[in-house]
Amino acid sequence: MQAEWTTADVWVFAAIEGSGPDDGYTLAQIVAKADGINHAILLERELTQAVPRLLAAGLIGADAEADRYWHTEAGRALRQRWIKRGGLFSWGKAMMPALRRMGPPQDGEWRLPAGAFERAVQAHLAWGESMLKRRRS
Repeated sequence: MQAEWTTADVWVFAAIEGSGPDDGYTLAQIVAKADGINHAILLERELTQAVPRLLAAGLIGADAEADRYWHTEAGRALRQRWIKRGGLFSWGKAMMPALRRMGPPQDGEWRLPAGAFERAVQAHLAWGESMLKRRRS
């Protein structure tokens, strides 16, 4: 059976920003932005399936050891078209057709350093908790 693009693939793409390793997002930033746009915490398996697919499609760059993820030139162009058509919150509606037009995704092996995802989630949750505490005081 042929692989298909998933909502999680689009979600991960939408949560990444930057144009190279120097200004790319950290995993904690991706988790935070993903939560902001979909009101849910990304799962590690969603990320580790999406990243190799997006890499193979030439839409993102990723350096898990350096904790940096960014859009390639092709990814930035795709993001610009999507933003012009509906803005950040149109990610699901606008991006899925664009990925499908690229053909089926290419799955690959890709891993995070041990504990990296859990640390990113915990950093996001701690930030959220600190924001709540500040608002209460």
